[in-house]
Amino acid sequence: MIRKHYGDWILAAFGLGIVLGTAAVNLAGSGFREQAGMLLTGSLTAGGERRLELLRAAAFQRLGETAVLWGVGLTAAARLACCVLAVYGGFSVSVILSMFTWEKGVMGLPFYLASVLPQAVFYIPVWLFLAGSAGRRGRIPVKYVLSGLAFLAVGIFCEAMVCPWLFRLVSSW
Repeated sequence: MIRKHYGDWILAAFGLGIVLGTAAVNLAGSGFREQAGMLLTGSLTAGGERRLELLRAAAFQRLGETAVLWGVGLTAAARLACCVLAVYGGFSVSVILSMFTWEKGVMGLPFYLASVLPQAVFYIPVWLFLAGSAGRRGRIPVKYVLSGLAFLAVGIFCEAMVCPWLFRLVSSW
């Protein structure tokens, strides 16, 4: 029997989330898909004052998610909880991609990449580090904490300032 490593379980949980999210969007009614599609488009075409609101919301949400992941890593069921969070992450990713594909057709993929790729480059290493250190109950060195905060700050900036610009650029194609 092949022995599975923790990273394999995280990847499998993420894949399960992708399958569940895609199924949820496909099984949802068209009313739900229309409302969600309008919310996605509206938040990504923000400008001016709305962009500062988006910056605050992104900072609150991403710092909160990171704090939850860090806190979960200190519990007795840290690795199981991180797998549950990986299912949530896969679910979220696939719902957004499915919504863009439903609304935009083949152009859904460029819209999806424009809306999530810039910040994902900075969020994913931090979250993978925290998931990897889950259950070890060791202290995280200060230099890693400061690096993680810097990565999160750049990711939040990309999510609030760069993504709307990229989204408008892709919309002009």
